[in-house]
Amino acid sequence: MTQERDHEPDSRADKSKTPSDLPTTTPAQPEPRQKTPSAEPTTSEFVAAAATPEYAKLRHAFRSFAFPMTIAGLTSYFVYVVLSIYATDAMATPLFGSLNVGMTLGLAQFAVTYVWTALYVRYATRRLDPIAADLKARLVGEEPA
Repeated sequence: MTQERDHEPDSRADKSKTPSDLPTTTPAQPEPRQKTPSAEPTTSEFVAAAATPEYAKLRHAFRSFAFPMTIAGLTSYFVYVVLSIYATDAMATPLFGSLNVGMTLGLAQFAVTYVWTALYVRYATRRLDPIAADLKARLVGEEPA
């Protein structure tokens, strides 16, 4: 590959061309913005979409799920931390061999996080995505699905 590159003429090394020898092109003029699926929405269109009842419905649907789940998750994590600090005897209680209550609850946090993630994905797919798809379709000028 280097041999091929070494044998190709280098246009940068050719100093014999003058600006009049180079092809002249006029810069392309930007086309006026049209409402097509590939056109990007403007800031005013985003602001207008945020003022619609559908956007308010989307925000309400998201918040009614996200805030309680966030509170539940943080509570779960903080309870585990507080128990590990103040209830050391209870957390050190053996369950199976060298596996104790504290280790079991700590590992359960991973399972709980997975379950919460799966619940959110399911909720978002069923409730949030259809509303968001309609808003997006209206914003970019497509037909809603």
